[in-house]
Amino acid sequence: MPHPSDPTESFSSASRFRIALNVALALLALAALLAMANYLAARHFQRFLWAEDERYQLSLPTRQVLAAIANEVKVTILFSRNNTLYSPVTGLLKEYGYACPRLRIETIDYDRDVQLAQTTAARLQLSPEDSDLVVFEGEGRTRIVRAVELSEYDISGLLAGGKEVRRVGFKGESLFTDALANLIEGRSPKVYFLQGHGEHDPTSLETRFGYSQFTRLLQQKNIATATLRLVGDAEVPEDCELLVLAGPRSRIDPTALEKIGRYLDTGGRMLALLSFYQSGYAQTGLERFLAGWGVAVGDNLALDPSNAVRGGGILATNFSNHPIVRPMRGHTVYLLVPRSVAPLRLGGAAGDAPKVEPLVSTSVGGRTESEGLSSGLPEFNPARDRRGVIPLAVAVEKGSIQGVAADRNSTRLVVVGESIFLANETIVKSAANIEFASLAVNWLLDRPQHLSGLAPRPIKEHSVLLSQSQVVQLRWILLAVLPGTPLLIGLLVWWRRRR
Repeated sequence: MPHPSDPTESFSSASRFRIALNVALALLALAALLAMANYLAARHFQRFLWAEDERYQLSLPTRQVLAAIANEVKVTILFSRNNTLYSPVTGLLKEYGYACPRLRIETIDYDRDVQLAQTTAARLQLSPEDSDLVVFEGEGRTRIVRAVELSEYDISGLLAGGKEVRRVGFKGESLFTDALANLIEGRSPKVYFLQGHGEHDPTSLETRFGYSQFTRLLQQKNIATATLRLVGDAEVPEDCELLVLAGPRSRIDPTALEKIGRYLDTGGRMLALLSFYQSGYAQTGLERFLAGWGVAVGDNLALDPSNAVRGGGILATNFSNHPIVRPMRGHTVYLLVPRSVAPLRLGGAAGDAPKVEPLVSTSVGGRTESEGLSSGLPEFNPARDRRGVIPLAVAVEKGSIQGVAADRNSTRLVVVGESIFLANETIVKSAANIEFASLAVNWLLDRPQHLSGLAPRPIKEHSVLLSQSQVVQLRWILLAVLPGTPLLIGLLVWWRRRR
């Protein structure tokens, strides 16, 4: 029987070499393609946000501020991981870092990195009570954003006599962008608080009438503050870029008003907060002075029964389209005892007359009451009072074109018929009072980079409501069905293989 011949090799050495060479060349080509793709991607970086959470999306004003950063800015996140704001703060600032390579971000958990946290606190000269904050360092300046400032709360239930205070908004982007804009701004404007007539004290820590929180807000915005008394030969200083008249109790003498008038005539800026309650329902002299600027300050109290608050005050939500309050649509300003402040109707006003525009008003159900104020029992007087939409604050502009950046010689005023709404207790806990103050100051100082309109991002709450039977079904699914199903499949496979 013939012996079968030896099987021949399927591939020769030459064939194996060609195959190996083709594979090597293909791998080299793939590596080259990957290298080129990474090279192009590194120089044409583009990120897409697919998450539903809007808290991490950067707006156009924020990107413009980030693009203006020329030097390195160090951002230190000194937060505990147990804080509910840790995730949104770190997540949002991570997006800042992606958008601007000149931001150097460091995250420190002071619960875990105790030594590093203590060293950082000592370097930044933080007090022992300071915790859960973000520090921005650049251009030789430092700005701090604290956790207590990052949330917007709905206190309507609390003001109505309940106990519920809900966190409804995250203000991270507006505060972080504002802090960065402050760092890159080359100078510090100076604000003077007029004193000597019972005004709110900008250094007082007293809760109901002190203004230290408002002063702190200004300082965080890279604004220097000082007090001013217009006595003797004293004039409004040349470096005064904003004069604040916060709730005078007594009458301001005509000489001081003349000095304020000269300051405004040369392009001055003024924030006038006129509380009829503060002055004991008496004239302060500012009423007649402001009439010359087209502002009618009423000797009355403004009420809005449909938006009244238990214990006094109203929740104002009727905002105009002025740049100051345009970002505040959908928000609420809490005013305790406001008086009406409206544009003064002047017949045949000259072309260079002040332009007066309402900022915030009552609803259509508002009214004024001017009788019986001193007795504490105000009444409606048909001859003097009116019903309907009652303006509570106005903005005044003279010497510039509306909608265009104001020049040095233009005059701007914001007049509000209330002053306690910016006091320590109210400014931080009541609705959007602090946002109104911030936006008003930015407009008065003509800081368009801060008038970004970055409203707080809403916090979405998701809840699942289950009946008792559904809870039982869910328990069996989690405890029996889910772990039992793969076990049953494994047993069936084992049984079938045993056959």
